[in-house]
Formats: sequence, C-alpha cells, structure tokens
Amino acid sequence: MAKIGKSKIKRRPSDTRVYMIGSGIGALSAAVYLIRDARVPGKNIQILEAMDVDGGSLDGAGDANRGFMIRGGRMMNIPTYECLQDVMTEIPSIEFDDISLEQEFLDYNEEFKTHANARLVDKKGRRTDVTKMGFSAEDRMDMEKLVLMETEKSLGAKRINQVFGSHFFKTNFWLMWQTTFGFQPWSSAAELRRYMIRFMHEFPRIHTLAGVARTAYNQHDSIVVPMVKWLREHGVQILFGAQATDISFAQTRGGEYVADKITYVRGGKTRNISVAPTDIVLFTNGSMTDNSDQGDTNSVAKYLKNTPAPSFELWRKIADGRPEFGDPDVFCGRVDESMWMSFTTTINKNPRLMDYIQRFSHNHPGGGALMTFKDSAWRMSIVVARQPHFKNQPMDTQIFWGYSLNMFTDGDFVKKPMYKCTGREIITELLGHLHVPEKQHTDMMRGLICRTSIMPYITSQFQPRRPGDRPDVIPQGYENFAFVSQFAEVPDDVVFTMEYSVRAAQRAVYYLMGVDKDLTPISRHQYSPRTMLKAFLKLHS
Repeated sequence: MAKIGKSKIKRRPSDTRVYMIGSGIGALSAAVYLIRDARVPGKNIQILEAMDVDGGSLDGAGDANRGFMIRGGRMMNIPTYECLQDVMTEIPSIEFDDISLEQEFLDYNEEFKTHANARLVDKKGRRTDVTKMGFSAEDRMDMEKLVLMETEKSLGAKRINQVFGSHFFKTNFWLMWQTTFGFQPWSSAAELRRYMIRFMHEFPRIHTLAGVARTAYNQHDSIVVPMVKWLREHGVQILFGAQATDISFAQTRGGEYVADKITYVRGGKTRNISVAPTDIVLFTNGSMTDNSDQGDTNSVAKYLKNTPAPSFELWRKIADGRPEFGDPDVFCGRVDESMWMSFTTTINKNPRLMDYIQRFSHNHPGGGALMTFKDSAWRMSIVVARQPHFKNQPMDTQIFWGYSLNMFTDGDFVKKPMYKCTGREIITELLGHLHVPEKQHTDMMRGLICRTSIMPYITSQFQPRRPGDRPDVIPQGYENFAFVSQFAEVPDDVVFTMEYSVRAAQRAVYYLMGVDKDLTPISRHQYSPRTMLKAFLKLHS
C-alpha cells in the first residue's frame, strides 16, 4: 500500500471549490473521490464541458431512425480495473434496487461469459487456429528481453518495430494483441511493455478473449449516466458548451505555483473564473476524440487533420515555457499515425445480416468479443455486443460496431482508403470479407444505417515518448492544479483504458485534499509464479 503525500496548502473541504475542464471518466471519478473520500460538498464542484453531452470519449447516442453511434468499443478487465470498480461501489445501480453499479457489473459478467470462436478469420473466410501464437525463436527472445530486461528509460522513444523483427508482425499474437488494444508497429515500445506486464494474466487466453468484461449496455448508458445522476443528486454542476481557452498561474509567497484564473467561452461570450489557492483545478489535457467527425450511410466523415484540436491547443498553450507540463506535440504532432476510423451499424427489422454473422463466427451476440479479418487490407474488426446495446434500442433493431487500423490503403473489395468511404461502402467491404454472395448484398443492407467516425487522435497516447513527455498528475511545485487524463503520467498503469483516467483522478484528489487513505494498488500479476508459468508456456506454444 502507498500514499501519495499531501499538498502544502491545507484545505477545508466545505470551503474548497473545484473546477474541472472536461467531463470524461477522469473528471467524473474525481468528483466521486472528492465527495466520498475528501468530503467536499458536491455543490462546490463545477465541470466545464465544451460539448453538449457529458462523458467525454465515453459516448453513446442515437435512435433507430437516425442510427445509433458509439465512437469507441471498450473492453474491460476485472482484475485490472481496480480504481474504476472502487468508484462504481459508490454509485447505485439504476437498473436494480439496492445494489451498486459495481455489483451490477460483476453479476452481469458472471452470467455472460466471453469466448471468441472466430478471433481471426483469413481471406477465404476460414477461422484461424489461434491456439498457437506463431512465435519464432527470435520473437521469443525479443519478447523476453522487452519484459524482463528493458526499462522505460532504456527504451526511451523506441517504436515497437525497433525492438521486434519483421516476423513478429506476422504472428497470431501480434494480430490479436494489436487489434484488441489498438497498437501499431510504430507505437511506443515502452507502452507495449507496460501492457505486457499489466495484462500478463491475459496472455494465455488472448486467443479467446475470455478475460474481457462488459457492461450490460454501452459505457455511456451503463457507467456515465448512473455516475452523472449520482453527482447531480449531490449538487455537482456540469456546464455544457463551455470551452476552456486558457489557465493562468501565479506564484505564492511560499514559492508554490497555483492556478489563479480559468478563461472559457460559452454562447460566444468570454468569461473568467477567479481561482483561489485553496481552490482546485483539474484539467483533462488532450483528448483522444478531439476533432472527430461523423459520416453516415451515404456521406463521408471529414478528416480534420489540420484543424486545431481544442484540448491539445489548451495544453500546448499552458505548457509553453513550462517543461514540467510535458510536451503535447509528442502526442498530437503526427496525426496520420494516430488516426483510425470506427463504424456503428444499426439494422431495423431485418435480422438477415446478424443471423449470417452469428453463423459465420459461431458466436451468439455478446459471446465473441472481437472478430478480426486478418488479411484485410484495412485490418478490419467487428464486435457484436449482447442486444440491446442501447437502453432505447427497439427489440426489432440490432447493432454492431467495427473499426479498422489501416486508413490509407485501398480496400480489398472497395478500391479506396477507408477514410474516404461512406458507411455503405464500408459495409460492402465487410460483406466481402464475410463472403456474402454479391446478389444477397441488397437484402442484407435493407433497413441498415451505418454511422462512421474518423478520430484523428484516437491512439495518440501510444505515440513513442520519453520520460517527461507526459506531465505528472501533480506537476512539481504546483499545489492546486492537476492533470487528469490519458496524457498524464500514472506509474505502471496503461493508457487507452478507463482505469488509467480514474487512477489519475484518485492521485490528484488524494494529494490536493490531503486524503489520509492508501492509493488503490495495482495488481502485480507478473509476480505470480502461476501466471508467469502460464505466460511462459503460451510464449513457447
């Protein structure tokens, strides 16, 4: 167990006002920690949100007529989501009386298990034997060296393809690990190492995804809505349409730095918030869904490559001349390397395509997690969740989600890059990989709506980095300000997970409010002899 220490500024909970920039899972969780553990009244907490909906990247919206939309599909893991589950213990379920959101989550995953029967599918439509990882002797040596001998300092800004040879990227392991977590060959080797350690217990069953945990609905309906309801009942205010444009800082007589003013724009008017040293500012620096744009069945989403990204721009602005605030350009400066595209398909009153996918994959909806077409030029994958996936989804409507990692390559059946495609063209490409006869395409697409999303920064947190490129959650010398995001440094944890943001929130609140509680420990599966043995045997399969 470990504590994070306490701020030099002593705060009385009843007098402390808290301002958060962004309403993602990190901010919402910080508000829970503030109310539950720091005893800050909810009415003292205000969240500035640029969009007109809460939850940040944890989105989920739409209806059967317009089509449903989720930009990201999120898989959870019970042994490694320690902080998120801790927060969920405080939130009442809105589905069932007298149980917590965590108990609802655990009960759901006890009843509905994941076991992918078609994790990888080849170009002939055959399910690949994924019980063997396909490593060469050199791959094994490189893997063992990465996990056991390298450090983040020794790796520095190396990319994955600088620590593994070309054969590694043809293995079943890479195809599954890459598409499960979103890595690219040019992603950070240090981040891959963290993943290999953090999810070592999942290595032996990566081919079935049996360790994947799900929520009953999409994460906005299942997690964000209950959290926001609880926070509002405690008086927390969420100010929509409020785009923060600046944070100014001052130095106190004691030499500490504090945020003293927040500038934001709302309704076309610029407004300022004066911040006292005893107040707190939590900033979600950077957003993986900044500048995302949506298309639909007959239109193409725009790739906003050269448009300023609001959260990164604010981070860049306050980091100018402050190296302790990290280097945002490391993460947002190579958009072509961090962009990919997802699609959410709604099918009304026509079960033919979903029935076909079920027969093709040998999995019922919700039972198979991710199915990847490994020879796809786009590296396309789809997920069919248990239905309904939205609380307002009609019984005769079905939904599935998909995404691709190779954006700039022509498709195998639609001869253009995915990011230039309409939803109809993306489904045409999918039907080709499913080996649906062309004469059946029209019937398969009847009642189908495909909404697409291009996300320029979706894997920007995986960009190669060096120590210091991500700022500490509490920058050295700052006593009322913290970073709460995927782009702050949380030792030993892995980005691109909800858990990472929640853990950052806990560190920020406990330090700034002087909470006398241990930080939630990270499970150390790499020290379990049984886990190590299973991982070793899988590596050598």
